[in-house]
Amino acid sequence: MSPVAARGTAPQGEVLPEGRFSIIGLQGWYFGIPLERSRGVMEEIQLTRVPMAPEAVLGLTHMQGRVVTVLDLAHLLGLTGSGSAQSFFLVSDEDEQVGLLVDSVEDIVLVAPLALEAIEVELPTGVRANASGFFRWRGHKVVNLSVERLLK
Repeated sequence: MSPVAARGTAPQGEVLPEGRFSIIGLQGWYFGIPLERSRGVMEEIQLTRVPMAPEAVLGLTHMQGRVVTVLDLAHLLGLTGSGSAQSFFLVSDEDEQVGLLVDSVEDIVLVAPLALEAIEVELPTGVRANASGFFRWRGHKVVNLSVERLLK
């Protein structure tokens, strides 16, 4: 994945500070994760189920001497429908590293996102609750996700 310059192009809306984002795909949506919160991709992992865990918790795995919780991103965002989720995208906040089940990992871009209010698409409630802005990439709208809000 190579960095690509991109810019939000909506006619209205405040431009947010420029930053680098990893783009992930899930059920026809594209999401941007700040690069400083992105930790990589795991293709095949062994999961240990956690009895009585919340529905979004798929299980635990071991990676580089750490126990990593793996979450169903579609469930966290309230997306319904079937996707072809097969990759685990690693993210971190200040305290922990977590794997998110995604359909694809697409690119890394340098963008100046627009404020979320400028998006011309109806966002599902769970997406809007975890979103912090958006930008355009290869003709698609990419919604920036706040890792901090997502992992609360």
